[in-house]
Amino acid sequence: MSLDLSRFHATFFAESLEGLNQVEEALLSIEQRGHDKDALDAIFRAIHSLKGSAGSLGFGVIAELAHDMESVLDRLRQALMPVSAESTNVLLRGVDCLRNWILAAEAKEPMDAAAGAGLVRELQLLLQRKVEAGSETARHAAAEPAAGKRRYVIVFRPAQDFFHSGNDPARFIDELAQLGELESTVDLSALPGMQSFVPITCYLAWRIKLETAASANDIREVFEWVSNCCALEIEEAPLSEAAPESAAGEAGAARGDVAGGGAAEVRRDAGLVTMHVRTEKIDELVNLVGELVITHTMLRQTAQGLDAIKDARAVSVFAQLERNVQDIQERVLAIRMMPVNHVFGRFPRLVRDLGLQLGKAIELKISGEQAELDKSVIEQLIDPLTHLVRNALDHGIELPADRLSVGKPAKSTLSLHAEHRGGRFVITVTDDGRGINPEMVKRRALEIGLLNSLEEFDEAAMYAMLLKPGFSMAQKVSNVSGRGVGLDVVSENVRKLGGSLDIQSKLGTGTTFTINLPMTLAIVDGMIVGAGGERYIIPIAFIRECLQVSSVNVQSVVGQGQVLQLRGDYIPVINVMDICALQGGQVVQPVLVVIEAENRTIALQVDELLGQDQVVFKSLEANYRKVEFMAGASILGDGRVALILDINEIVKQHATIRALSRNQPVAAVV
Repeated sequence: MSLDLSRFHATFFAESLEGLNQVEEALLSIEQRGHDKDALDAIFRAIHSLKGSAGSLGFGVIAELAHDMESVLDRLRQALMPVSAESTNVLLRGVDCLRNWILAAEAKEPMDAAAGAGLVRELQLLLQRKVEAGSETARHAAAEPAAGKRRYVIVFRPAQDFFHSGNDPARFIDELAQLGELESTVDLSALPGMQSFVPITCYLAWRIKLETAASANDIREVFEWVSNCCALEIEEAPLSEAAPESAAGEAGAARGDVAGGGAAEVRRDAGLVTMHVRTEKIDELVNLVGELVITHTMLRQTAQGLDAIKDARAVSVFAQLERNVQDIQERVLAIRMMPVNHVFGRFPRLVRDLGLQLGKAIELKISGEQAELDKSVIEQLIDPLTHLVRNALDHGIELPADRLSVGKPAKSTLSLHAEHRGGRFVITVTDDGRGINPEMVKRRALEIGLLNSLEEFDEAAMYAMLLKPGFSMAQKVSNVSGRGVGLDVVSENVRKLGGSLDIQSKLGTGTTFTINLPMTLAIVDGMIVGAGGERYIIPIAFIRECLQVSSVNVQSVVGQGQVLQLRGDYIPVINVMDICALQGGQVVQPVLVVIEAENRTIALQVDELLGQDQVVFKSLEANYRKVEFMAGASILGDGRVALILDINEIVKQHATIRALSRNQPVAAVV
C-alpha cells in the first residue's frame, strides 16, 4: 500500500521557507559579529531539519544540498573552520538555491539540479581546508572541555499512524547516533498477534541511552519534524548510572497512551501552539465577517424603530449582537495582521549584496519591525519598498571616498522604520546620502520636456516632478536603479492601497521617503455623505474637520473654481457633484469636509452628512471596472450601494488643486 505524501507538502514548503529566512538572517548576523556558537548551532539545526524533511518527502535534490551545507556548518560550529566572508557567501548562495528549489516544487515546476552543482563543489572545497593551528577559532575549540558529555535516557514512541507521514523511525535513531554513543532497546509490548497485525501500523517503541555533548534541545531538534505524531521523553541521568528503568518506562508508557491517539509531543517548556492555515481560508473568513457586518448594519437600522420600553428585550438582544459582531470583527481582522518584518526581513541581505556590488559601506538600521499591518497590504508593499531601498543604495548614498571628502563617515546609514500613527500606518526609508539637488532635477525636467522654462519651480514642484510618469534622473540605464526612476510607479502602487508617498530631502544630508497607509483594506471607518441624491463614503482617516459655512467664507477664483478662507489659509473647494458628473438642485447651505492627503489640504463640498459607520470595502475593479475618483464600493444598512471616494486621486488630479497647491491668497491667483 503506497502512501500519499503530497498532503504534507504544503506544511513542508511553508515551514522550510520560514526556516531559510531565519537561517539567512542568522548568517548575516554572524558575518557582522564573528563566531557565535549558539547562532551556528541554530543554523545547523534548521538545515538539518530541512534535510530530514526533504528526504522523507522525496525531495532528494534538496536533501543532498542541505546535507553538504550541514557538513560545512558542523565544521563551523565546532570551530574546525573559520567563519569568513567566503564561507558566508557560499552558504548564503546555498540558501538562495534551496529557496528557489522549494518554490519550484511548490509551483509543481521542475527543479534545476544543475544550478546547485557549482555550489556543491564550493562546499566540498571548504571542507577540504584545515583550520590553522594558531587561529582564534582553533584556540576556541581547544578551550572547550572535552569531558562535557552528558547521559540521556530517551523514550521514543511513534504514534500508530506514524508511517502514514512517510517517516522511518530508524532514520531518527541514526540521527541520534551522530550526536554521540548510543545504546537502543526496542519495546515490543504493543505488538499484536498475526491476525490483528496491520503492516502500515507502527507498534514499536524505543528506549535509548545516549552519551553526548549535545543538549536536550539538540535532541528534540532531531524529532522536530515528527513532534506531532510521536511521544518523546528526554531525561538526563548521571554518567555513573542511567536513570531507573522503571521510571523511564512508566513515563514512556504514560505518554504512549497519548501518542497512540496521534497527539503532538507535550513539551515541558512548551509555549504558544501555532498552526499553518492557507491564506485563502483566512480571506474567506474575512469576507464572511464583512457580510456579517453588512447584515448587522441592516438589523441595527431596523432596531432603531423599536420602542425602548415595549421592546426592551429585543433592544437588549440587538445591543448584545452588536458587541458580539464587533468582537468577531476585531479578532478575525487580527488574524490577518502580520508584523511588517515580513517585508523588512528581506532587506539586510539586499543591502549587503548591493553594498558589495557597488563598493559602498552601508549600515542598515531597522526599527518598529514588530508593528502589525494587514497581510493584504504587506504583500503589496514589497515591490515599492524594494525600489526605494535599491534607489537609495545606488544613487542616494555616496561612495566611501566621496563621503570622506565632505567630512562624512565612510560607512553610510540606511534606516527603515514602521509605526502606528493616528490610526494610520507609517513607513519611512531614510538615507544619509547626498540628498536631491533641485537644480539638477529642474535641468533634467527641462531636458526631457516635462517642465516649461517659465514655470515656477520650488521645493514642492521638485517633489511633484519626481513622481511624474516618465521622469528620470538617470542619464543611462542602470541595472540597479536611478534617483526618481519609477517613483511614479511606487506612488501609484501606494495610492492603490489608499495611502500616500511623501518625499523630504536636504542637499548634502539625505532623503526620507514616507509611506502613509490605512491599517486594513477590509473594513473602513467612513463618513457617509449625500450629493446630488446619491450617497458616497469618505474614509475617516482623511477627514480633518467638517464645516457648514456661509457664502462669505467661499470665494471664486477666475477660471479655477472656489476657495475656502479658513483661519488665514485659502483651501481649494471641490464639489463632489462635479467629480461624479451629477445633476441636482441648489443646496442652501452645503457642507464642506476638509481633508488632508498627498501633503495638501482641500475641502470637498457635499449636500449633507448622513452619519459615520464602519463599511466593508469591495473592489470595483474586481467586481465591475475601474471608475475614476472611486476607490471601491460598499453596501449600506438599507441595502443600497455607496461608492468610496478615492481621496488621493481626487487631490492628485483635480485642476484646482494644481493651481492652488500651495494655498496662495486669492489675489495672487486671480
